[in-house]
Amino acid sequence: MKIKMIAIDIDGTLVDDQKKIGPLTKVALKKARAQGVYVVLCTGRPLSGVKDYLDELGLVTEDDYAITFNGAKAQTTKSGQTLFEHGLTPKEYGALDALSHELGVRGQIVLPDSSVYTTFKDISPYTVLDAFYTKMPLYYRTSQEIETLGLAAKYMWVDEPEVIQAKLATLDQAVLAKYYTVLSAPWFYEMMNKKAHKGAAVIELGERLGITAAEIMVLGDENNDLTMFELAGFGVAMGNANEQIKALAQAVTTDNKHDGVGVAVTKYILEKGR
Repeated sequence: MKIKMIAIDIDGTLVDDQKKIGPLTKVALKKARAQGVYVVLCTGRPLSGVKDYLDELGLVTEDDYAITFNGAKAQTTKSGQTLFEHGLTPKEYGALDALSHELGVRGQIVLPDSSVYTTFKDISPYTVLDAFYTKMPLYYRTSQEIETLGLAAKYMWVDEPEVIQAKLATLDQAVLAKYYTVLSAPWFYEMMNKKAHKGAAVIELGERLGITAAEIMVLGDENNDLTMFELAGFGVAMGNANEQIKALAQAVTTDNKHDGVGVAVTKYILEKGR
């Protein structure tokens, strides 16, 4: 089956540990896109946090797309036009925020407009770093004030890894059942709409473009990429991927420090297309 779309995680996959795209990866992705293959960055970041990479790869037309907020939203990369989004209502994230205060774990609300809000006066340093690296404006609001924010892309626990692990052990299973949840990093635990995950978003975007699951290749390394590997036709795990990802993958490439994405795209798309 010919691959018509590549969905690529960013951190730990597209970029190395210095957040740079390797030279082979850059060349391979540009060649694949020139051949008509859609190249879709699929990330927990907002669009503002991937714009530099989109510019670098030339993925900046109205026929280029990005999946953001771990699958809560898909949009065009040039204008940011929303194709679809699956968010949390103020009532839902308000309840999650109240639970965070009750449990003593800091949290944040991320909106589809790429802004982040917290009701914790003792703002987590991970919230500050998240806002900085993804270029999201950060605001403090009271619990009452967040009721007016509208739809959210996701609610996140953002705290020390040991704090998150301790609170997860006490979390009511009913909460887990109501939302799509994922530990996307040791300091990030994300709670989202059940329809909002990378796998569902990749398939939905593919359907809109007339592309079947069998025609989609995905690349990733961490737990928030698992749903892509479960639903797409061809999964390529990074050499630095965790064992769950590798177990679901159809192939394993080199790690993110050695152009793993470029190696995979060259082998499974460019060379096969000759």
